[in-house]
Amino acid sequence: MQKSITVFLFFLLGIGVPSIALAQACCSAGTPLLSSLELPSTSAGTLQFALTYEYNTLRDVLSASSTLNDDSRRRATHSLLLETSYGFSSSFSASVLLTIVQQERSIRSSFDGGESFLKTRGVGDAIVLLKYNLIRANILNQLDVSIGAGAKIPLGRSNLTTDSILLPADMQPGTGAWDGILWGYVSQGFVPTLPLNVFASASYRYTGSNARFGNNQESYTFGNELVANLGVGFRTDKELDFSLVLRFRQTTSDRFAAAAIPNTGGQWLSAVPGVNVKVLDNLAVRASGQIPVYRNLEGTQLTTSYTASVTLFYTLSMLE
Repeated sequence: MQKSITVFLFFLLGIGVPSIALAQACCSAGTPLLSSLELPSTSAGTLQFALTYEYNTLRDVLSASSTLNDDSRRRATHSLLLETSYGFSSSFSASVLLTIVQQERSIRSSFDGGESFLKTRGVGDAIVLLKYNLIRANILNQLDVSIGAGAKIPLGRSNLTTDSILLPADMQPGTGAWDGILWGYVSQGFVPTLPLNVFASASYRYTGSNARFGNNQESYTFGNELVANLGVGFRTDKELDFSLVLRFRQTTSDRFAAAAIPNTGGQWLSAVPGVNVKVLDNLAVRASGQIPVYRNLEGTQLTTSYTASVTLFYTLSMLE
């Protein structure tokens, strides 16, 4: 944990990282919350919306950093996420992220070739963040620096059952636990000298516990999580803009009864290319994908092969 906090502070000091960010691994419940925080701090009187659909397919089986020849397991996650941000003043703004998630899992038997299929759907957990703008960009100074803190609220169910049997924690829409979140964002523009901006972000989630087997039983705790991004945005004179992000994610092992759970936790590095289309002055659409670059997991895990997402951005000034 100390190493994760050190890395988080490293990014906050401005040495590098865009919009915030989670590649969903086999042992993460619900929607990819930290990776889905898209909006930086908002200016006073401005209301912003980001509506995202994300498809995450998990077909790669890894033992540490080695890919195994195993196609007996498949998973997919469909996520619908709505982030709303409002600026109360030139310094303070707040963001709320709401989610709906559908998860699908297929396992083929090695004995008879039969396949079992499981699907869950429901409202996922939510995030509330209060952000403080340390440095706000303007025409003369294109540096923007913000920090924030908040909580993940356990709105999603974590007690779904099938045939009266409690489903695995990673197939539940929610985690059933309150989590603490730290967030930071840095952006530097170079217009008109160069038609680009460099941006960075980092978020750290300290997870709480969920007594999913009853209050008299031991608690289940998902691993703490660090997500950091370093990217560049390219501007054009047309409606199209482009971005490329390197996204790093690290989680510690899940725990039950204070003992680490095997085959959970690891490190992921992904490339996230994106295309932004400006539809109106206050309306834009972005298509992006996530491609694995490096993965080093604890034990053997089913993990993300790729993700694809579409986001609709809308900005509304409340001062007009």
